[in-house]
Amino acid sequence: MKARLNWIMQIWLPLPVWKRLDAAVILIGMYTVLVNAIVVAQKLELPKWLGEISLLNGILLGVLLGFRNREAYERWWEARKLWGQLINDSRSLCLKVAALPLEANESVLRFQRCIVGYAFALKFHLRGSDTLSNVPGYEGETATPKHAPVYILQQLHIIVRQWRKTEQIHDADLLLLDPHLRGLADVCGACERILSSPVPMSYRALLRHGTLFYLLSAPWFLTGEYGFGAVAVVCLLGYFLLGVEFTAEDVEEPFGKDGDDLELTRFCQTIRESAEEILALPT
Repeated sequence: MKARLNWIMQIWLPLPVWKRLDAAVILIGMYTVLVNAIVVAQKLELPKWLGEISLLNGILLGVLLGFRNREAYERWWEARKLWGQLINDSRSLCLKVAALPLEANESVLRFQRCIVGYAFALKFHLRGSDTLSNVPGYEGETATPKHAPVYILQQLHIIVRQWRKTEQIHDADLLLLDPHLRGLADVCGACERILSSPVPMSYRALLRHGTLFYLLSAPWFLTGEYGFGAVAVVCLLGYFLLGVEFTAEDVEEPFGKDGDDLELTRFCQTIRESAEEILALPT
């Protein structure tokens, strides 16, 4: 029985936006029933041009939906690549530090804590919280920086500078570490750019106006053709039109906690496991 349910779930994947979508489709269905009742009771004969205008609006709506969906996915995919880069830079830093002639001392442990903490701090920062005490490894920290990722990145630079000052590493080693330290800052800045630059409101408003006009007008000309069968047709149209819009709205903000958002906690855990494995020190 469980295997059969899993098979069904693989074919009919659940939509993360199903609650809003189902509520909207129900409202559309009720509206179509009301329109059908009015047309039948009043024996209305609607002009053919109404259907032609609605058809033209549907074509234009399809173009706008394609643009909207593409822009939303590009934002999501760019965010995914940035977090992949963060994982790679974190691993590379740990691998290069592990290869340096450093003593297994407290500074290496602090470096490991900073690498892990930076990923978690960036996750919280993108979700609207810069409280340093929420970051694993910094629970007892008294500092209250306005930008937790930058604070931790600064600590990483201090540790590396101390290694150079005590001549544990040389200038050539700094050249090997610097690109990855800079890469951490680049990821943070790029993620902030995505977060602070939503899809222009004009595109979103124009698409929603077109969708609303189409769904309000479609029942009037479909009722004359299909009768109460128009309820199923309009609901099907509304399901896919609004489904694309709701999904795009969900996908274009990739750093939240919704079903279509990136699994930032899993990415942070990947960085933690890699750092602990690479920089494993005797306790």
